[in-house]
Amino acid sequence: MYLHLMDLVGVFAFAVSGALTASRRGMDLFGVPVVAAVTAIGGGTVRDVLLDRPVFWLTDTAYLYVIAAAVLCTLVYARFRRPPQGALLVA
Repeated sequence: MYLHLMDLVGVFAFAVSGALTASRRGMDLFGVPVVAAVTAIGGGTVRDVLLDRPVFWLTDTAYLYVIAAAVLCTLVYARFRRPPQGALLVA
């Protein structure tokens, strides 16, 4: 349970990073979630495909809900406040 929660927190953080990058590049409402999802779950998807295992986000849809929440939070935040440029460089 704890490990799964930490995995979801990591997916949220990477989805925020991808959404911020996509919004800075001027992508539309289709591009931002796609870039956020690829950033958040792309590496794990490649891992599962190479190991011939079921893709983790297809078996547990909580990852997609976390990505959607991260994209919504990021877009609302970026709409009303200018996000700091180096906020994610610390991590």
